Amino acid sequence: MLGLIALAIAALLSGTDRQSKEFPNSPSLMGWPYDTGAARARAISAFVQSGPKSAIGLARRAILSDPISAAPISLLGRSQLQAGQLEAANNTFKVTAQLGWRDAITQIYWLDQAMQAGDMKIAAERLDALLRQNPDDENRNKFLAIVSATPEGRAALAQRLKAVPTWTDVYVRDVKDLPTEDLAQRVDVVLRTGRGVWPCSASSIITQKLIDSNMLAQAQSVWRGNCLASNSLVFDGEFDQLDTTGTTQGFDWEFSRRGDVDIAPTTDSAGNRRLDIEVTAPRTLPVLSQLVVLQAGTYRLTWRTPDTPANAARAIMVSLSCGFNLGDAQPGEADGGAKDRHLKVFTVDSSCAARRLIFWLPPRTSPIHLDDVVLQPM
Repeated sequence: MLGLIALAIAALLSGTDRQSKEFPNSPSLMGWPYDTGAARARAISAFVQSGPKSAIGLARRAILSDPISAAPISLLGRSQLQAGQLEAANNTFKVTAQLGWRDAITQIYWLDQAMQAGDMKIAAERLDALLRQNPDDENRNKFLAIVSATPEGRAALAQRLKAVPTWTDVYVRDVKDLPTEDLAQRVDVVLRTGRGVWPCSASSIITQKLIDSNMLAQAQSVWRGNCLASNSLVFDGEFDQLDTTGTTQGFDWEFSRRGDVDIAPTTDSAGNRRLDIEVTAPRTLPVLSQLVVLQAGTYRLTWRTPDTPANAARAIMVSLSCGFNLGDAQPGEADGGAKDRHLKVFTVDSSCAARRLIFWLPPRTSPIHLDDVVLQPM
């Protein structure tokens, strides 16, 4: 019976102690072997209300009842650091560094130490450890910008990202509010990391942000590094990745969503993907387009129209200009002996940083089947 009573008392004390972690002002007892939560809560309260020096003793008391936990030791280190006891804080954080990587304050401390020493490799390792446990850390972008400020830091981050840690996806997705300088740093890290880390779907978000920021050359580099699967300057010329139900981003195909334009990805009898297009509108319309960044020069565009009546195939017109202008559209020519392959040569200047490749279709044209769009320099 006495044993059960002792266990009940211990459970009660332990419960109030756990409660004190979340509610520092709730009743809890100190002075027994398992009062770490109460001591820690009161240390935090003292830190905030009376200053870090007043929290040191309570933090030490928390450590006595939980000596292998990084949290109370980290609290002691932070209190010492803020109280100006730099050597003592350094010794304390050396202990927490051996107790695991999950304590955020410890990682931030050693991140700062690495930055002061100019050791970008260690700084990137510490930031990686911090972001692995909390990819959405409120200070994430600040820390990333600090480490990314030098080429050595960006190279070290790229090396960490090659291991595809938990924060890999958010690195290229959460870029909405990044200033231009930080965005340029991300681009450099992405290019240093190389292919295979981000799928095209993730890369499209940072690519669109770069396009919106008029950083077109960088946008194209990121896109080509993660999305392009051929030597063609046109992305997804065989429409293997086209999704007519989603939102277009980056350098993907954009298509008309008018009710009098019908566009559907289909497959032929051999299982090859193609695009079926039909226009019932009373005028010629731009049915399909893609943003391309080109240097001044001459380019060769080819496309196929398999299983399409000849008169319908000849009705297709294409343009490669700075905007949506029907006056720039021209029909293609037969490409050699292939009856369903068409060709158009364009000469472009430097009047705009990015151009629109557009396919136009006249009204009431028989359904056409479009495939194998290729753009290459001559």
